[in-house]
Amino acid sequence: MRNLLALVGLAVIGFGGVGWYMGWYKLNVAKNSDGNIQITTDVDTKKVGSDSSEFLKNVGSVIGNHVDKAAKDAKAAVPETAPGTTPGPVTPSQSGTKLPEVPALPNTPVTPPAHGGIPLLSPKSK
Repeated sequence: MRNLLALVGLAVIGFGGVGWYMGWYKLNVAKNSDGNIQITTDVDTKKVGSDSSEFLKNVGSVIGNHVDKAAKDAKAAVPETAPGTTPGPVTPSQSGTKLPEVPALPNTPVTPPAHGGIPLLSPKSK
């Protein structure tokens, strides 16, 4: 929750900074004759609207350029040969040749030790 509030605060401060830099509003601070401080703001809504629409157009053109470039790259990556000439999976021939048989391991039963541990094979004698 604190992170979300920090993000909102950062967005408000960022918007305020960008607005002040772009000239969207002006702050005037003055003292009255009785000594009170008077703060007035002047917001230029036409400038805010024109700047934001220009920004959105620029963002749209940048995204469009990236999409066009990606489409050209994808088109260039497609092979020029037809998919029918691509070799398929290799299958063994059906002309009667047999695959060599795999030798089986000897089937010798191993009895577990009485103490319940891991069964060990006796060393082979030479």
